[in-house]
Amino acid sequence: MSKHSFFITQPIQLTIIILSVFIHFISYGQKGKSSLQIKVTNEYGYAIPTAVVTLKGEHESAIELTNNTGEVTLNLTPDNYLLEVQHINYVLYSQKINTLAKSHVVVVMRGETNQLEEVVITAKEGTGLASTSVINKKAMQHLQPSSFADLMELLPGGRAKDPYLSGVNKIQLREVGHSGSALSGSGSRQYDTSSLGTLFVVDGAQLNSGANLQYTYNYLDNVSSNLNKSINVSSGVDMRTISTDQIEKVEIIRGIPSVEYGNLTSGVVKITKKSGYSKWQARFKADGYSKLFALNKGFESKDSSFKVNVGLDYLNAKPEPRNDLESYKRITGTVRLSKDKDLTNGGLFSWVSNVSYTGSMDDAKSDPDIDLTGVNRYKVDNHFYSISNILTYESRSSSFFRSVELQTTFNQRFDKINQTKFVQLEGATSLPLSYVDGEYDGFYPSASYVAENTVDGKPLDIFAKLVSNFHYDIANISTDIRAGIDWQYSKNNGKGQIYDIYKPLDPRSTYRNRAYKDVPAYVTTALFGEHISNAQLGLHRLTLGLGVRGSIIQNLAKDMAMNGKMYIDPRINLQWSLPRFTIANKETKVDVTLGWGQQRLFPDLNLLYPEKYYKDVQQINYFHPNPEYRIVNYKTTVFDPQNKQIAPALNNKLEARIDLNWGFHQLTVTVFKEKMSNGFRTMNQFGVYNYKKYDISGILHDQITTAPQREDLPYQAYTENFLYNVSRNGSKTDKEGIEFQYSSNRIPVINTRITVNGAWFRTEYGSSLASYSRGKSNSNINGRPYPYLGLYEGMEPKSKYEELNSNLMLDTYIPKLDLQFSTSLQFNWYYLRKNEPLNGMPSHYVDANGEISSYDIEQAKGTLLEQLYIPQNDNANKHYRTPMLMDVNLKLSKSFRNKQITVSMFANKLFTYYAPYAVNGTSVNRKGLRDPYFGMEINFNL
Repeated sequence: MSKHSFFITQPIQLTIIILSVFIHFISYGQKGKSSLQIKVTNEYGYAIPTAVVTLKGEHESAIELTNNTGEVTLNLTPDNYLLEVQHINYVLYSQKINTLAKSHVVVVMRGETNQLEEVVITAKEGTGLASTSVINKKAMQHLQPSSFADLMELLPGGRAKDPYLSGVNKIQLREVGHSGSALSGSGSRQYDTSSLGTLFVVDGAQLNSGANLQYTYNYLDNVSSNLNKSINVSSGVDMRTISTDQIEKVEIIRGIPSVEYGNLTSGVVKITKKSGYSKWQARFKADGYSKLFALNKGFESKDSSFKVNVGLDYLNAKPEPRNDLESYKRITGTVRLSKDKDLTNGGLFSWVSNVSYTGSMDDAKSDPDIDLTGVNRYKVDNHFYSISNILTYESRSSSFFRSVELQTTFNQRFDKINQTKFVQLEGATSLPLSYVDGEYDGFYPSASYVAENTVDGKPLDIFAKLVSNFHYDIANISTDIRAGIDWQYSKNNGKGQIYDIYKPLDPRSTYRNRAYKDVPAYVTTALFGEHISNAQLGLHRLTLGLGVRGSIIQNLAKDMAMNGKMYIDPRINLQWSLPRFTIANKETKVDVTLGWGQQRLFPDLNLLYPEKYYKDVQQINYFHPNPEYRIVNYKTTVFDPQNKQIAPALNNKLEARIDLNWGFHQLTVTVFKEKMSNGFRTMNQFGVYNYKKYDISGILHDQITTAPQREDLPYQAYTENFLYNVSRNGSKTDKEGIEFQYSSNRIPVINTRITVNGAWFRTEYGSSLASYSRGKSNSNINGRPYPYLGLYEGMEPKSKYEELNSNLMLDTYIPKLDLQFSTSLQFNWYYLRKNEPLNGMPSHYVDANGEISSYDIEQAKGTLLEQLYIPQNDNANKHYRTPMLMDVNLKLSKSFRNKQITVSMFANKLFTYYAPYAVNGTSVNRKGLRDPYFGMEINFNL
């Protein structure tokens, strides 16, 4: 007997009937028996005779054939049983039942031919209230990913990309224009709210942290450095750190999610780990960038009530195979336990526990041919430990109360950035030391030294959620209610920046080290309730989901705007299922879905409690050959860039979707619009400081016997302004687009499915708040800095991006050969970027004393104020449009020895076509711009 088919010869039928009669004879007249009637039908309601019905219990078992009406009646002792129904033309049916709770069971079996339809190797569009992409294990195996970032190819509008494992991989949902990988420039960080606002949930456990403070000071100072690509502060989850080898299913909610999910702006990524029995599974993958090994196994008790799943994987990647100076390593280990218990009152208690570890290491060494010192090194170590538990009680009665669930998660990270750098100073350089306002002496470091810096972070995140489910029916309206509360606590107990103040890594840094454990904890609480009603109105069906979520952030100072304020997020989804009809003997179903909702994201610790900014001005610097006669003095002014008016980022989402199903053909088209005008970004703020400039021209260098005294020297007093960064709600990100996906049935004979998906995206970026700038003047005026600052509305860069992508996939599955291969043609029909006109006219200006006045261009003409006006270059507002490009990708999988061994290979960009285009009359030929990318893997199921 195979798992998916059952062939019954006449002697076997006779044997089964004799055994059935014998079992009934033995059980006849026994006390405590209960009758169980089972009816077996196909998907269209027709009875299935001669189906083999098997009931397996701990103390008793039974086997029987269905009669001509597809029915069978068994008398059994009340207990838990495993019900299995088999037939040669249908897929095996399996279900756990309790014969005390049920006396009648209807089994609907699916045709054997449906098995081919179930082999889906791309993301499948969900048909629920929210727009969702579902990626199953089969699709992940065929894609052959190295990390979770590779799965983004399967979303509408997604494209295959070469792995980027030497820097942070940020997620982008429904967005075009900014790379999902971390860049070194500051501009790439101004629109991170979208990635920060994507919630990752693994078996109910949240991954997002509000306490990540792993940054270096050159990162805060916007010093361009290739090393900054490994920093992931205030930008969400790094997808490199998520392994796919222990994942059973992924649901990516791009639309309007349930109010159960909060503290987000973009979407939800729900990851379900493997559960239940499985053979030993081993995976080896190799490509031009990485090597991966994975091993997992599932154990299960006889009654399937207790399950254990374990997994381990290791990834070693290099951005350039010939470069041994940079590498990325990841190791992941997981243990998943689940236990089900039937209670005496008829209810079901279940417990699921996950214990996981992820180690992620970025390592960069200096090239010995360039760095003659051989000491420069940069290493990022992140160690993530997680323990999560889900306790569920489910009532099996038809009462109003249905279930209650408690989720708890403890995430502890131990993060370190270790950097060693050889520092060579120019001339007689001096450095400040003070941590407070005032005049203080500095010091003269060695002309060259080796600096060592460690960033020690220990983010602790605790999540708890309590959810209850209720159900009631009134007339033809069925209603489900989901209500609950969630709580989050985040605290960083690390030591922060650790270094020798006399040997700083960057002598120009405007920050001082602080301990992260001194930063207050991050605490949020939310209440949510959702009401989903289904109404059958004749042949029409309406589903209405109404939800509201109220969130509050706690542990804030009283003078902060968010203190004690409850933020309300309403969400509405409506689905109309039209009457079903038949076209060409195939059932046709049409669903129309509309949704609107608000999603808010609270600022994290980095945004709430930024580092203090130190303005150090050298007042006197007298360097004498005799060290005892030297003197250097600074005026230190400390500025606190904390924005007490910062508020949660708010994204308004609106979408409409139509789902068409004709037999196994499915077409989904979604139109969406999202507006967020108060995302997080750093913006210029002005400060004023004063200092003295001492005159040392009168010192007789050859005659002094002691160090000069500042009190004896003449000086001039100055007051100046300057700019520093403050986190504000000034980032505007507006998204709109159309997503589509069509999936056919498998064409008979060749067993090939056609899938066409894609998306048109338009994203507009800009600043929604005014910002300060020094205009077009960077020069000194009479030896002094230019004294004025302008306040500009719309002077921050504004840009618009568009692109249209479509993918045509032909995937073929040959069961007899257990061979699966696919060809995908990925088109980018055009990519458009346009810089919007900027406003170079300030509305106000700030003088050296910090006084703010209105700006009049007519009055400014002929004065220094005229330099605040920034004329715009018309060429900067041109469109930049690239035409069509096409990549052809191939993937193939072949199983051997009854699926015990599977060999897979892929070739991305095997064939390419990039249409040439002209820029300012110059032809651009992109032939050979991108190289093919190959890889292969082997899987063992033992």
